[in-house]
Amino acid sequence: DLCFGIVHDYKETMGWGIFARRCEIILLIAFFFVLHCFIDIKKLYIPNFLNLLLLIIAIYLKKFDYEIIENSIIGMGIYTLPLLFLYGYLSDILNKEVFGFGDIKLLMTLGYILGYSNFFDIYLFYLISFISASFMGIILLIRKTKRKEIPFSPFLIIGFLFLWLR
Repeated sequence: DLCFGIVHDYKETMGWGIFARRCEIILLIAFFFVLHCFIDIKKLYIPNFLNLLLLIIAIYLKKFDYEIIENSIIGMGIYTLPLLFLYGYLSDILNKEVFGFGDIKLLMTLGYILGYSNFFDIYLFYLISFISASFMGIILLIRKTKRKEIPFSPFLIIGFLFLWLR
């Protein structure tokens, strides 16, 4: 059985205690992702304390190894940079806020968890996020809903999950 083999191999290298703690942390992160999506969909707002708690959990997940933290901090900055430029320049050009700053703070945490590996992953992350948001926008246009703003954090989380779970 493939699943049992993976769990068995993981248990052999890490031990059940560490495996169980890691699963608890991953479930906690999943809970925060659902909470982020729910609040952003309902209120178009992401509370700062949720982003801060998710970042603290991410730091605990990565432990305190210097090389891992260095890679994560680089990922935190590089994943955030494109959306930060869009936030600044598109807001000036269109004279309205294009993204909420909560999305950028969430992206900092996601970048910390993913860390920096290569530019293709960053490209793939943004490609998946923007294409999935575009599909939702098209669906809302076809349905002719009156909602003009789409929460972006669920699509950032979709892109993150694609990269994290592959």
